[in-house]
Amino acid sequence: MNRRSILGWIFGLLGGSAVAQQKAVLEKGRAVVCDNEPVKCPMGHDSCRVINAPVVVGNDSYQNPDVGQLRDFHLLRCDQCHVLFTLE
Repeated sequence: MNRRSILGWIFGLLGGSAVAQQKAVLEKGRAVVCDNEPVKCPMGHDSCRVINAPVVVGNDSYQNPDVGQLRDFHLLRCDQCHVLFTLE
């Protein structure tokens, strides 16, 4: 093998593995590639994670606020039906 074929083979493997990491879901008849792992919403749709925010709880006091973050729970929104749900 010459140098060009070796480089083409290496770049082909790297490019193929980068494309293989992307996941796509169908939205209104079109394939949409997600930036991260797709999720299934409570309504049964495969969706990309549009909002992925940790849940924060507080005591509702403006004078002495006490806020904590629930790191295990994240708010997510379905890209198809716009339902807001949590994921642990």
